[in-house]
Amino acid sequence: MSARRLATMVVAGALLGACAPIPRPAVLDELEHVRAGAVAAESKRYAPGAFARAEKLRGEALAALDKKDRSGAQILGEHSIAAHAYAHALSRVARAEAAETEAKAQSSTGEASLAGLEAEQARVGAEVDALDMRIKVARDAQPVVPSGKADADREKARLAAARSLALQARLLCGAARLLIAPAEPAGAQPTAAQPIAAQPAGAQPAGAQPVVAQPAAAQPASADLMAQLDSATAAIRKLDAELAEVGGSARPIPAPIDQASRARAGCLAALTAARRAATPVTRAPGAGDALLAELSAAGTWSPVRDDRGIVVTLRGLFAGNALTKAGEARLRDLARVAAAHPSFPVAVVVHTDRDISSREEPAWSARADAVVRALGPAPGASAGGASPATQPIAPFVAGSAAPVVDPGGSERARNARVEVVFVTPETL
Repeated sequence: MSARRLATMVVAGALLGACAPIPRPAVLDELEHVRAGAVAAESKRYAPGAFARAEKLRGEALAALDKKDRSGAQILGEHSIAAHAYAHALSRVARAEAAETEAKAQSSTGEASLAGLEAEQARVGAEVDALDMRIKVARDAQPVVPSGKADADREKARLAAARSLALQARLLCGAARLLIAPAEPAGAQPTAAQPIAAQPAGAQPAGAQPVVAQPAAAQPASADLMAQLDSATAAIRKLDAELAEVGGSARPIPAPIDQASRARAGCLAALTAARRAATPVTRAPGAGDALLAELSAAGTWSPVRDDRGIVVTLRGLFAGNALTKAGEARLRDLARVAAAHPSFPVAVVVHTDRDISSREEPAWSARADAVVRALGPAPGASAGGASPATQPIAPFVAGSAAPVVDPGGSERARNARVEVVFVTPETL
């Protein structure tokens, strides 16, 4: 072969090589596989910015291949795959954050629904308790079948029961008056046969000056409530006259046990009506439950609940007619509780361990007043300072009509006690 022919073949081969296409880098095929998968679709949804950058690098890789720049296409294709991996990582983070947000929203919705159910349950429970109280009041108000005559011992027991019911009626009406009209007179001055020796305000024994601080939120009493309370109070006055007649008569007279039951029912109805008028309809009240739980949690008060409200019973407060230092300390602690619950009027009820004469009533009234002063605002406390109770505080002397142990037994001294009654302002 001549040299000329060999040169011609070399030139032709070079020309043919120059016209042949550049082989496509395998990384671009891998890139197309990545783009077609679910990962890319997820990246496009949750990380659109990072996905767009990966697509831009892919476009640049294809443009480099079109320009016969195989090395550039290879590098840009690898960058695009890495960018797709980064976009996938961002999309997973974004998807997790979206799931967390949705879970929190569902949790908040569930908590709100649960809170609503609990509130509804509490409201229904309060309505059930209120209905129970109304049934009790209605049952007590039913006409009583006359008791008829009985032997002397039974009449004596009936008389003691009638006096106890009369006392309960006075205390219930006193609690109702503290809610309805705490600054109104509560009745006539009592006598020895009428053992309440002090009332929330109005005519009282000498020295009885109860603290009656009108709450700022107090509303005027409705005429209907006042009329109901006045009617119940009139029934008590009539009952007192009958009890005095029985006690002072030389001949046997049946004890007014039926009238006493009706008087108590009338006062309980007045107290219930006052509470119902003050009970909010938009929420379950539960104020009495909260106070009872607070006093119970303290572990030193042993509170109980009765028709008046939450009752704390104290003994050993006095040395003679003066409070002991320990008694004053106990009452100061209780005053702080009262200050924390200003919607509860407070009744101070002093019970004796024996019948007291009219000459002894002032001394027992002085004891009740001493307790009232200990529970009331501190002397010289300013209006803007931390004053104890701002609610009405009223003293009552109950005498011996409500013993807790046998009045003739060896433990009769336990009957001498002081009840601090937080009058529940609502239906619960």
